[in-house]
Amino acid sequence: MKTKFLLNKKKYRFIIIALAMLLNCFSCTKEERKEAINSEMFETTDNNAESEKYKYIINIGEKSGKVHTYHHGMEIIENPNHIFKTNESLEEILKNEKYDICLTCKAGVKLNLDRYEKTNDKVKNKLIDDEVNLINKFMNMYEFGKLDTETQKFLVCLFEVGEWYVDNVYTYQGGNETVSSVNKISNELASQSANRRWEDYKKEYEQVVKRKINNDEKVLPIVYDKNDRPTPMVIYRCELFRNALYGKGSDDDTKKWQRTLKTKDRVEVATEWKNYCVLDDCSKFATAVYYHYINKEILNNVVSDKRTAYDIDLWGTGSDKFLGKSEFTDKLVGTKVFEVLKIDDINQKIKRDKTIKEKIKELKPGDLIYRKGHVEFYIGNDKVISWGRIHKTYTLSKRFEKGKNDGYFYSNDENDEGIPFTTIIRFIGGENEE
Repeated sequence: MKTKFLLNKKKYRFIIIALAMLLNCFSCTKEERKEAINSEMFETTDNNAESEKYKYIINIGEKSGKVHTYHHGMEIIENPNHIFKTNESLEEILKNEKYDICLTCKAGVKLNLDRYEKTNDKVKNKLIDDEVNLINKFMNMYEFGKLDTETQKFLVCLFEVGEWYVDNVYTYQGGNETVSSVNKISNELASQSANRRWEDYKKEYEQVVKRKINNDEKVLPIVYDKNDRPTPMVIYRCELFRNALYGKGSDDDTKKWQRTLKTKDRVEVATEWKNYCVLDDCSKFATAVYYHYINKEILNNVVSDKRTAYDIDLWGTGSDKFLGKSEFTDKLVGTKVFEVLKIDDINQKIKRDKTIKEKIKELKPGDLIYRKGHVEFYIGNDKVISWGRIHKTYTLSKRFEKGKNDGYFYSNDENDEGIPFTTIIRFIGGENEE
């Protein structure tokens, strides 16, 4: 019994000594770590204070320009020289065309960017790379992401047609231009891609006529009116519509399904389906946008031959058809996703109902706006898309102000010469979206 007690005593003494040593070790460890812990807390406090001071980080590295939340930017940008901290508003930051929001953190704002279901890409409700690149060419993702889903779909169609024109069209009502003048215009004003298309066309033309091209010739295919008179509008084969397998359409003049394309000198250069062609004119550009949207989004489940956008005339719809009620605008209104706002009519209605005034208080992204002889699309942030002139940029800058007395819209562009924009065709397909 005594022996057992002594053994237990030794055991307890050993435990006490071990505990003392262990406590001493912990005490040393605490002392040794105290400075490091304080340092970590100091750094963390600093970071917290800085994150309150700076809301955004912009990656100013080459080929970046993405705007991140403070924490996301600090986390992913490895090169400190590429970090620019700012507390400016997103609207101010994104006035710089080089900047756009990060599609991972979305700069900390809630945006409507999860849209389409792309089963062929196995990506559900996400923008695919091609769409992201397309949108970035025309407007930043922040502006785009604030819009409702249906308006986004309409804008994507507008951007697709706009991109095709910039990449392929090298004239503006250029049917009267000679080879020499088109050479100059295309080289100076058109995109490199469009200029290459012109060079390819000249080679094709020489193969058709089996001789060298003459610089004084007018070689581009043009539209002839119903009286068989030449117009200045040039015909371009549009792969965008052909590849989408839209309906080929009929030729109202000859009752045939194809049209022979010929120059001003009536040299026949090709045969093509009418609805696979677009023209170098502002109203024809706008018509092509509506044609593309209706076929792609409204008639997407209809058989290919019926996808002719309710027989919208791609060749004969002039700017006067956008002024108010016409066969063309009736077709747009009939889709129930567009409305025509003629400011003169609304001014009369305002006298009876003041709430109507809100409809024309300001322009909205996707608005097609009409002035005498010209139409163009407004996409917000002082930008328009049209083909009223040859250009190599995807958008044109233009600022609009509302007239104090007449309620019309006026632009600061010298090409508009103070002419008022008096009619708006507005996309309303997403207004009831929850």
